[in-house]
Amino acid sequence: MKKGIKGFTKAIAYAVIASCMLTIGSCADDVDKSDMFTFTGMQMIDFLNQNDSTTKFAFLTTKVRLSKKSQSTIADLLSARGNYTCFAPTNEAVQNFIDSVYNTKDFPIELCPDSTAEKIVTNCLIDNKDDEAYISAEFPLGSFERSSFADRRMTCRFDTIEGGRLAIYINTRSRVVRPDNEVENGYVHIVDKVIAPSVESISALIDNTPNLRIFSHLLKLTGWDAKMQDFRDDRYEADHPLEGPGCSTEENGANQPCPEHRNTGYTVFAETDSVYQAVWGVPELQFAENGDLSNWKEIMDVINKKCQEVYPNSKNADPTALDNALNEFVSYHLLPAAITYNQLVIHYNEQGYAFRSPNELGIDAFEYYETLGGSQRRLLKITEGEQTEGKQINRYVSERDLNNYREITVPIKGVHIQESNKGLDYNALNGYYYVIDDVLLFDENVPNLVLNERIRFDICSILNEQITNGFRRTIPQSGQERKHIPNRKELGGYDYFDNMTFNDEAIVNYLPGSGGWRNFQGDEYNIEGLFDVIIRLPPVPYAGTYQVRFATQNVSDRRGMCQFYFGENKSNLAAIGLPIDQRVTGTIPTIGYVADGRDQDINDENDHVMFIHDYMKAPLYFGTTSGSRVNTNLRGDAQVMRRIVTTADMDPHKTYYLRMKTVLEKTKGNQLFIDYLELVPKSVYAGALPEDKW
Repeated sequence: MKKGIKGFTKAIAYAVIASCMLTIGSCADDVDKSDMFTFTGMQMIDFLNQNDSTTKFAFLTTKVRLSKKSQSTIADLLSARGNYTCFAPTNEAVQNFIDSVYNTKDFPIELCPDSTAEKIVTNCLIDNKDDEAYISAEFPLGSFERSSFADRRMTCRFDTIEGGRLAIYINTRSRVVRPDNEVENGYVHIVDKVIAPSVESISALIDNTPNLRIFSHLLKLTGWDAKMQDFRDDRYEADHPLEGPGCSTEENGANQPCPEHRNTGYTVFAETDSVYQAVWGVPELQFAENGDLSNWKEIMDVINKKCQEVYPNSKNADPTALDNALNEFVSYHLLPAAITYNQLVIHYNEQGYAFRSPNELGIDAFEYYETLGGSQRRLLKITEGEQTEGKQINRYVSERDLNNYREITVPIKGVHIQESNKGLDYNALNGYYYVIDDVLLFDENVPNLVLNERIRFDICSILNEQITNGFRRTIPQSGQERKHIPNRKELGGYDYFDNMTFNDEAIVNYLPGSGGWRNFQGDEYNIEGLFDVIIRLPPVPYAGTYQVRFATQNVSDRRGMCQFYFGENKSNLAAIGLPIDQRVTGTIPTIGYVADGRDQDINDENDHVMFIHDYMKAPLYFGTTSGSRVNTNLRGDAQVMRRIVTTADMDPHKTYYLRMKTVLEKTKGNQLFIDYLELVPKSVYAGALPEDKW
C-alpha cells in the first residue's frame, strides 16, 4: 500500500538506519521468481527502462549481481515485489560520471566495468522492506533512516533556486528534478547527478573542505586527524552470528538478528575559518603562489593564546598531549560516534511533541555526549525544542515555567549547529562533521552552569557502537527489527559495546519500542538469563556529591531481581543497598507509591515517602505517544519509577561503573529492564529549591 502525500509524516522525525537491509555483500540467494507478480502498473525496472531519461541507469542494474554467490541482478530484484526507493540519475548524469571516472568523453556504457556499475547503482537504492518507500514529502532534513544498498546513509537538504523554487538535494549535490514517480514496488525520484558518497575518512573530508582550513590544521597539529581513521571491525565481520536467542518478551522469545556491523565512527563540530576571524580575531588567511597558507604563525599565535586563557592548567607544550591547551580545545569538538543530523537530539515522547508532525517540536529535548580526549572526562550537551531555534550546544536556561517546562530566562543561547555547510559534503565514510556558528569551549560555564543539573541519559546515548551502526531506533515502524547483542562467548572473546559489558550467560536484546510503550525515547534493553551487566557511567561535570538513579518499569510476569554494585574498580565493585525487584509495583509498603491527587502538598508528602525509600515516580517530562501530541505523563503509573541506587562523592577525573547482577537462579522470567539513568548533583536533589518533577 502506498502513502498519500499528507504533509510531513513519521519518516521525517528521525534519520535512523535500518541495519538489516539488503546489501550487495549480504544477499546469498537468487531472487525468488515466485515472488514476481503481474500488476496493472509498472514495476520499478519497467519504469527505468521505458523512461527516456533513465535507460542508462536501467542498463547498469543488469550488470550488478546481488552477491558473489547469486546469479540474480539488481534488475531482477527491481522487477519483483517489494518497497524500494530509487534516486535514479539521468542518462546525462550517468554519462558524465562515467566519463569523469575514465577521463574519456562519451565512454561507452556497454564497456562500463561491473565495479563502477555497482558503485552507481547501489548508492542510489534503498530497500524499505515492510515499510512504504519514501515520497518527497517524507524526506528528512538530515539522513534517511534506512541505508542504501551500499550500506551508506543518504543525506538530504532543502534549498531554494531561481524563482524561489524549493530544491531537494540528496547527498549534497544531486538535485531531485522529477520526484514521486510511483511504481508497484516503490517510488523513483530522478536526480541530476549520480549519488556518490565520499569514501574519505572524516579527517580527510575536513581537510578537503575549503572553509575549514584552520580547523583541519588544528586536527593535524594535535594528532586527532590520525586518530579518527578507524571504520570497520574486520573481526566482527568474520565472527559474528547472523542471529541470537531472543528474550522472553511478548513475541515469545523469537530469535533476533544481530547487528550487521561493528563499525567505528566519529562526529566533529567544526568552526569555519570565518568564525575564527569574527569571534577570535584570527587574521585573514593569506595564500602563497602554490596555494598553501603563508601566515600560519600569526594565526596560531592568536589561537594558542585563546586556548591557554580557557585552559590555563593545561601547560604541556606538546600539542598531541591531552593536557595541552590546544589539544583540550580541539578534542572537545569530537565525539566517538557517527551521529546523523536528525539524531543529534532524539525527539519521541517529550511533552508537547507531535510524533506524526515532527516539525512541531515540544519542550526542550536534551542529549549528553562524552567527548574525546581531555585532561578530564567531559560532557557536551545538545538541546532542541520549540523555543531553541535549532540545535544548540551547551545552552543554559536559568529559569523555567515549572507548569509547562518552557524557557523563561536563557543567559547562554548556545552554539548553533548548522544544518549543512553551504552545499559542501559533510558525510564521510566513518562519520559526519557539522559546522557551528561560534567557538566551542569547555569553559567554567559548562560544568558550573550548563551541566549543573539533573543529567538524564537514555542507555542508548552512551552506546557509541549502537549509534554508529544505526540501530538506535525510536520510530515505531514495521521494519524496525529488534537486535540481539552477541556476548563475548558468541564473538570469540571480545565485547560488542565498550560502555556496556555482560557475561556469557546474559541474553541481551535491544527493543526499539512502539507508540504505546512507556519508555523514555521509546526504546529499551531487555537482558535475560543469569545476567551480570556492567555500565560505564558518563562523567560528572564537577567534583561533588551525586545521586545515581536507575529507571525501572516493573512487570510481574517476566521481570527479575538484581543486586546493584558501584565504584571505580570495574573488577571489584562494592554491593550497594538492597536488591531491586522489578516484579513488584510501587504500591507495596517498602516503596510507598500513592497516585497524585488534587492537593499538591499531599502529593509532595507522598513523593517524599518514596524518596526516603530510595524511589521516585516517573518524571513529568515524557509520556506515551501514538502519533498525537504528547500531553500526558506517567506519574500515575505505579509500574514506572526511578530507583535511587546510591549517593556518592564523584569526580570528573575518575571513571565509575554500575553493575547489575541477578540474584535469581533461573534463566527464564528473569529479565533486567534498562531504559535511562540519571546523575543528579546535590545542588539539585538537596538544593535551596526543591527538585522539579520534570
